[in-house]
Amino acid sequence: DLDREDVVRWLDELAADGRFGRRRIQIFCTVLRAALADAVDRGDLQRSPASRVGMPRAVAKAPSQKAVRAWDQEQTGRFLREATKHRWGPALRLAVLYGLRRSELLGLRWSDIDFDASTLTIGRGLVEVGGKATWTEGKNARSRRTIPLDPSMRAALAEYRRDQAEERLDAGDRWEENDAFVATRLGRVVSPANFSSTLATIVKRAGVPPLSSHGLRHTAATLMVRHADDLGEVRAAADLLGHSPDMLMKTYAHALPESIRTVTSKIERRSNNRED
Repeated sequence: DLDREDVVRWLDELAADGRFGRRRIQIFCTVLRAALADAVDRGDLQRSPASRVGMPRAVAKAPSQKAVRAWDQEQTGRFLREATKHRWGPALRLAVLYGLRRSELLGLRWSDIDFDASTLTIGRGLVEVGGKATWTEGKNARSRRTIPLDPSMRAALAEYRRDQAEERLDAGDRWEENDAFVATRLGRVVSPANFSSTLATIVKRAGVPPLSSHGLRHTAATLMVRHADDLGEVRAAADLLGHSPDMLMKTYAHALPESIRTVTSKIERRSNNRED
């Protein structure tokens, strides 16, 4: 009883569903044609109802949702405790709490940190191109930003600067002055691959799920959005991360329910106040 209109309707439904791409639907159609052609060869059908059916003109796309891998608050705490033992601990703290990109951390200079104003300015980055470290001027205009530091972060950076000063004295003439925030024990700039390798070791020691340097940024963004009290804080988080607010809302929408509950609880309190 299968006829051409049945096949056309089936393909149109697949195309409108949004779950399958054009290539997948083509495969479905090819399999059906092969099965019906085999039925014709066996004499079960006089002709194949799918032999002259073309692909639908338009195939709906499923709404794209970015998969975001991030640690929760407890896992972040375990990582921070382990990271504190490493000489790059404050840099890793910036990554997982402030959401700095790996390129931004490696491109950061001590001259970019204003201890008097408790601010940090991001203006360049260090990336790997063809296995070679390359300087960039920041991903985009939003990436070039100045962010405030909380008192504990400022104190950690000050201690980190003192530790690096001691390393400089120990290195003596072997020290290379690059003003690098993240540096080797000889003052050299750290390559992205070296940083990622060290990060992987610390993550393993902390006993938390594997996460890349980009995952640290995801973690920071997720926790910022999750604990935001209102949309103003979400917008401030976007500025801190160098994101557009729209991009932040779209990418981290999964973290918004807690913020929404905060808003609704405030609505309830306002309502109770009116009743009082």
